[in-house]
Amino acid sequence: MAMLERARAIIRHEAAALETLSNRIDEHICTLSDHILSSTGTVVVCGVGKSRLVGERISAILTSTGTRSITLDPVDGLHGDLGRVCAGDVILALSNSGKTAELLQLVRAVRQIPVMVAAITGRATSPLAQAADMVLDIGPMREACALGLAPTTSMTAMAAMGDALALVLQERRGFTREDFAHLHPGGSLGRELMRVRDLMWPLESMPVVRPNTSLSLALLSMCRAPQKLGVAVVVGERCKVTGILIGESIGRLVERGAIPDLDDPVERHMQQPASISWDAFVNQAEQLFRQHEIELMAVHDDQDKFVGLICRQEFLKPS
Repeated sequence: MAMLERARAIIRHEAAALETLSNRIDEHICTLSDHILSSTGTVVVCGVGKSRLVGERISAILTSTGTRSITLDPVDGLHGDLGRVCAGDVILALSNSGKTAELLQLVRAVRQIPVMVAAITGRATSPLAQAADMVLDIGPMREACALGLAPTTSMTAMAAMGDALALVLQERRGFTREDFAHLHPGGSLGRELMRVRDLMWPLESMPVVRPNTSLSLALLSMCRAPQKLGVAVVVGERCKVTGILIGESIGRLVERGAIPDLDDPVERHMQQPASISWDAFVNQAEQLFRQHEIELMAVHDDQDKFVGLICRQEFLKPS
């Protein structure tokens, strides 16, 4: 129980530090945000040791929320990587003590380039703060470590300051859920924010047949299609879609011994699928697939025009 209470005390200690930071933060973060928004450059985040690790996190949050950012190890920067810094960039230098020698050397070196230097530090009068154009002061922090040595609370505060900067920028840019999805196409979060139109099979990718087309010719067109999707769109008068032919359904008939007449017109075997808007989110389509236990849905645009199909197997996660 003593160990559990100590763990809880550590978390309470860091939470209290963040509450103090929220009261301490001032207009400097707004001024820095305005500068970044008006700049065409990149936010270059620098730090040494644990500050470097926090800097990588801050840079990642900036990048994923619409602000261009890279990280630069000060040691590497002093040995050739300074070429990554361009005029108009913002150097975001992280050091709790504000005395890190390599970081101070880097700040002096970048002064040959027209950049802004902003510091996140716990010492507003430190050499780093004095060398910077702007300071985001987290204030002196008592570390959660029993020895008062391991950079814990100070790093939590530094990360929180970075979050505040990144998310203020995100909101000022008008960064939307769709923007987030475009930057996270491979992740589960981004995928949930994708629209049906991003995953559907467009009408142009599928063979189109008439209702009176023979089943044999329709199946042949499906086999010859560049994309073997196993479906054909049935179009009637005035080019109106009247149904879809699903090859798998024909296959199930054959497996049961109910072999269809290949001279049958397609309209005898076509299906009327459920429909969904192309603006619907993918998770909405997922719910419909699970609810109705179907494999395909027709997709319509804002004018209720058929524009494609979406298939359960294209994206649906296993239950």
